[in-house]
Amino acid sequence: MANKGSEYTKRQDGPATVFEVTPAPSPKFTYLLIIGGFFSLIALAANVIFGALLAAFIVWYGWFRDMRPKGHREVSTFRVMADSIEAGGQTFKKEDIHRLILKNGITDQELMETYTTNANAAAGMAHRANVARVANSLNVEQGGKSFQIAGGMDETTAYGLLRDVCKVLDFDVK
Repeated sequence: MANKGSEYTKRQDGPATVFEVTPAPSPKFTYLLIIGGFFSLIALAANVIFGALLAAFIVWYGWFRDMRPKGHREVSTFRVMADSIEAGGQTFKKEDIHRLILKNGITDQELMETYTTNANAAAGMAHRANVARVANSLNVEQGGKSFQIAGGMDETTAYGLLRDVCKVLDFDVK
């Protein structure tokens, strides 16, 4: 059975530990797939080409659209040494790192409690919550800015990666 979550691998390359993070696939927007299927049946019954094209677009959008930010959809590779992290062409020196954090690319770690009676809005919010489950990233904060070094992870992968990076840097892990 294929792995449906994110994962990372680590390997030694001289003094560096190289991490490669594979993001989880984005969940499909099931509600749109159902709506698209419904529209396609209506379009076929009415023999309306525009309706069939609209239905095809709705199904395509529900199946292929990944609403996560770009950094959460691509494989990330970075190097960690005892005194620095190299990621995305940048070097973050251990003494300049304020902290390593886990952030969510969809919710930005904010708790959302929204209630609605609109079925379409509720379906959209439910899909957003599903996508948020695989939109966690590892960020390094330095110089008052946050830099993403890996994204698209489920919670288990994100915490494991944080722990392993902290071990290499000899940061306290709780």
